[in-house]
Amino acid sequence: MITSAEERLLAGLVRAIRMNSRGWVDAVEAVSEDGVPIAHESDNPSFNSEYVAAAAAAVCGAISAVIELMGAKGYKRFNIQLDDGRFILIRQYRGYYVVCLTRPNPNLGYVELLLEAYLSE
Repeated sequence: MITSAEERLLAGLVRAIRMNSRGWVDAVEAVSEDGVPIAHESDNPSFNSEYVAAAAAAVCGAISAVIELMGAKGYKRFNIQLDDGRFILIRQYRGYYVVCLTRPNPNLGYVELLLEAYLSE
C-alpha cells in the first residue's frame, strides 16, 4: 500500500505516463533503489511488479558500479533495446527508478519527451 506523499506522487506520475503515452508504453513501474515496487500500470496480467522491481534495482546497481569504475559521476537514464523492437527505458527520479516497457517499434522520440516532461526536476 502506498503510504507517503512522495509515493502517491510517483503513483500519479506512473498513471499519467501510461495514460498519455498514446499506446506506445506497455508498462510503467516506479521502484525504490532497494528494489521495492512502489506503483505500476500495465494491462498485461502476467506483469510481475516484484520481479521487475528487483531486476531493475539489480541492473541499476550494476550500471552504477561500472560508471563508478570508469570514473564518471553518475547517470540519469538509460535505454535497452530488445530483440523484438521494444525498449526498456529506466530513469532516475528523486531516489527512485521509473521503468518503462514500450510496445514494439515505438515512437521513441515521443516517449522520451513524455518521460522528460513528467520526470524533469
